[in-house]
Amino acid sequence: MPPDATETKRRLMKAAIDEFAAHGLAGARVDRIAEQASANKRSIYMHFGTKEELFDRVVGDAMAELGRAVAIDAGDLPRYAGALFAQLEQRPHVRRLYLWAGLERQQPVEAEVAEYRRNVAAISAAQRAGSVRSDIPAIELLAMVVALVISWDTASWSLKALREDSFPGRQAAVEAAVAGLARPSFAQPC
Repeated sequence: MPPDATETKRRLMKAAIDEFAAHGLAGARVDRIAEQASANKRSIYMHFGTKEELFDRVVGDAMAELGRAVAIDAGDLPRYAGALFAQLEQRPHVRRLYLWAGLERQQPVEAEVAEYRRNVAAISAAQRAGSVRSDIPAIELLAMVVALVISWDTASWSLKALREDSFPGRQAAVEAAVAGLARPSFAQPC
């Protein structure tokens, strides 16, 4: 009877998360993943396919995990943005994987696409109900909310040099910015 591969796969996934979060797809090394997982390279290819397929799996799993941790309440986008911000603070590897995927893997990851579809549908419903501004398409509004949540991750190092890292209200600032962005206005077309 062959040995159970579940533990090996778990160790490989943990090592892949660490490696891809630290080095991205291009900089990651399958040798380091195998070594960190106390496995051999062949087991990576056998269980997960190519390095690119493993990266897509790691990113997809991370985005699905984030989606489960932070369910969207489109009627309260500031709370959603704050919760997303807090989760990314607790899971910096997810933030880094998201950024690496955007830079290096310029193609959709199906698990992430499915999560975004649900979020866009929820925002569209909130727009129809009048609780969220409707002059910006739902998909654009979602992109803006996500951009506000990760704004410091995408800011230039020159701007970051001016930032006060001890600022305790960063999450509250994101929530306030999203509140201003999402607030419905009576002057908007329905």
